[in-house]
Amino acid sequence: MAKIPVYMPKFGMTMTTGLITEWMFATGERVEQGAPLAIVETEKVQTELESPATGVLTDVKYADGEEAPVGEIVAYIDDGA
Repeated sequence: MAKIPVYMPKFGMTMTTGLITEWMFATGERVEQGAPLAIVETEKVQTELESPATGVLTDVKYADGEEAPVGEIVAYIDDGA
């Protein structure tokens, strides 16, 4: 099984962390590549964090309401390979 990391992206030049306001899927649910996984709030906007692959959401590292540093792995997608 291949686990594909989901990273906290950098949505703005000055962004250092992102607040995960809501996960759109629960751990163990199947997601499609490009589907919105979570809503991330920065100092200026709220935006969607998209799934980098199709598979099952696993190992969510940050809960709703927690901040994650830019570049940090926030979850994994198990693509079943």
